[in-house]
Amino acid sequence: MLDLTGKNALVTGIANNRSIAWGIAQQLHKAGANIGVTYLPDEKGKMEKKVAELVEPLNPSIFVPCNVQDDDQIQSAFNSVQEKWGRVDILIHCLAFANKDDLSGSFAETSRSGFATALDISTYSLVKLCGA
Repeated sequence: MLDLTGKNALVTGIANNRSIAWGIAQQLHKAGANIGVTYLPDEKGKMEKKVAELVEPLNPSIFVPCNVQDDDQIQSAFNSVQEKWGRVDILIHCLAFANKDDLSGSFAETSRSGFATALDISTYSLVKLCGA
C-alpha cells in the first residue's frame, strides 16, 4: 500500500460519486494524504452542498470554490492552500467539459467557441493550476 502520510493532495473535479476525481480522492485519503478539495461554485450553492456532503468522510482540511475559467478564483484557492498547508505535494487535475451541442455532432462540426471552451476548461486549466 502506498504511504502518503504527511503529503498534501489537492483534488479538483469532484462532481458526484461517479467522478474519477472522487475515486482518486478516496484512495489518496486511504493512503494517508491530507485532502483538499475544490468545487465549481454556482449561484444557488447546490454544487458546494453536494460535494461537501460527499467528501465529508475524507475530512478535507481545505474545501474551496474554484472556477478554473476565473484566474482570480484559482489564485484565491491557492492562497487558501498556501495559508493552510504551505505547499501542494499532489495536484489531481480531473476536469473536463464540452458544451452539449458540440458533443452531439461529428468532431468536424464542433464550433470554434465550443472547442475553445473545452480546451480552456479541460486543458489550459492545468497550466493555470500548476502556475498558481
